[in-house]
Amino acid sequence: MVKLYLWNSVARRRRSISDTFYDNGLGTLRAYLTERGHEVEVIDWATDSFFDSLSLLWLTKIIRKIYVCIFKVKLKPVKIILGIIGMQLQDELSAVQARRMKKKINLLVEELREKQIRIFGIKTWYGEAFTNAKYIAERIRQRIPDAIVIAGGYHVTLYEEKLLEVSTFDLGVACEGEFALDTILNIANKYASSWDKQKALDEIITLAGSNKLENLIYRKDNKIIKSERRRLDAHSLKSFPVYDPSQDKVRIHVMIESLGCDWGKCNFCVHPYFYPNYSLRDPDQIANEIEQMRKFGIGIFRFAGSDTPPAFGAKIARKITEKKMRVIFGMGSRALRNARNSHDSLVTSYRELIRAGLRALFMGGECGNDFINEHAMNKGINFDDLCATIEALRQAEKEEGQKVFLSLALIYPTPLLGKLTLEQVKEDNLRLLKATKPDSVMITPPGPFLHTRWYEDKERFGFSLGDDIISTAMEYEYVLYKPPSLWPKLPISLEGKPFSKILSECNDFRNQVEKELLIPTDISDEHFLMFYAAGLVPPDELTQAKNETMLDIVSCEYSYTRKLSRITNEFSKKISQEVIS
Repeated sequence: MVKLYLWNSVARRRRSISDTFYDNGLGTLRAYLTERGHEVEVIDWATDSFFDSLSLLWLTKIIRKIYVCIFKVKLKPVKIILGIIGMQLQDELSAVQARRMKKKINLLVEELREKQIRIFGIKTWYGEAFTNAKYIAERIRQRIPDAIVIAGGYHVTLYEEKLLEVSTFDLGVACEGEFALDTILNIANKYASSWDKQKALDEIITLAGSNKLENLIYRKDNKIIKSERRRLDAHSLKSFPVYDPSQDKVRIHVMIESLGCDWGKCNFCVHPYFYPNYSLRDPDQIANEIEQMRKFGIGIFRFAGSDTPPAFGAKIARKITEKKMRVIFGMGSRALRNARNSHDSLVTSYRELIRAGLRALFMGGECGNDFINEHAMNKGINFDDLCATIEALRQAEKEEGQKVFLSLALIYPTPLLGKLTLEQVKEDNLRLLKATKPDSVMITPPGPFLHTRWYEDKERFGFSLGDDIISTAMEYEYVLYKPPSLWPKLPISLEGKPFSKILSECNDFRNQVEKELLIPTDISDEHFLMFYAAGLVPPDELTQAKNETMLDIVSCEYSYTRKLSRITNEFSKKISQEVIS
């Protein structure tokens, strides 16, 4: 039998405290394939101990102390000098991390060579993780030329043929990989006793060419071709993820409760391309998965759908309550159109969710200006809808006597379409934040991603993109800890402003929100789940925790994040064993 090895591609440094959550995609893939008789091994390096192993710990401690000093000192010349020293030391650390990452990849490839592997799958991610995925694929091609290397994950689903144009992967699998990998492994097993990579590839490609193998991207006759797409709907999700409880991971399960979005028309969003149809999973099945995860010692959950409507969330909440399971969870949810007309039912839904364990909510506000939300974003909601939805959440929170942390997302700056000034948009954003008082604001610059309307109709929205935007974007590494002027250049401009100016305006607005409104930025619902588990509730404690985790990311000295992960795991395991009386 041919064994499938699955590697979770990683960058050499943490990007977020959620990097070390269990990977539900790989867990589900392993479960589905093992249920069908295949042998699968997951290699997941996204752990606290792995990130520590890439760094010189004494150097990370020095860098952290330097940045602590930068935050404390008031003299600008001193800040500048310390910043220069810090950046130089970061560059030295980065070089060490790059060498150690390559060494670990090369050692892994040699281990795989000794095992005479036949099929190696890689879950690809953006930025440096994709760079590392390309590197391990090339090393396998050199050292284990008989192995078939397959790329999967978000990157393949978004970039499709373009991904194979810039890499040496033998195949790509878009969308959910279960069905294609099952077929590929069945074909590979026919050649297991006398392995012939080319014959196996030829049969796989022939099947894809006759539309009997969907979601495959492959090379044939010097062309890159993709077979028909088979999109999964939420009703078809049957396999529950299988995790290794001994792994050095954070015990938070990211769970699919829906696929797509019930609106699915936002100009900046790729979800309509991934899932043209919105589908909801059976609440009974969701509750059963939660029950199964609790057996693994997991009591904290994050619903992965881009939108969990409160009424549907309430149905899930009732199933959780019926089973008397104690859980904590967060989710993403859109503001409700004409929410003021549905106030009572909205409050009731939120109250049911809170009683079942809702503690964190992510909501895309995008902009406080109705013209921008309608014409630049096509968001489908207005200022009053956002306010009314959040008012209902706060009323439910008050009636239940339980805090729910709200993270509100804004895109800034925005396309102005020649109708407004950026100052008007900023004022409306501030007006929205004063009216809704979120617990955090996620402020991100605009990105015309492939397959979005901002990309397809870029001239209309004021975007200008370089010819190499796709290949550059695939490996673009976001570096939030650096001043905008030091970010890598990206060939994007908005209404004549280069990307560096876009980043600078975004950063200035972020600082204004923190200083004038005293609202912390860049705390997501995932952060709030961990902070809640650690007992951090007052605003000053949340701000301190956010600053400490950012210092961890800046310095790669992850002591605070490791402590937070340990406390979260203890809390998650504890409540997984509890029931509601």
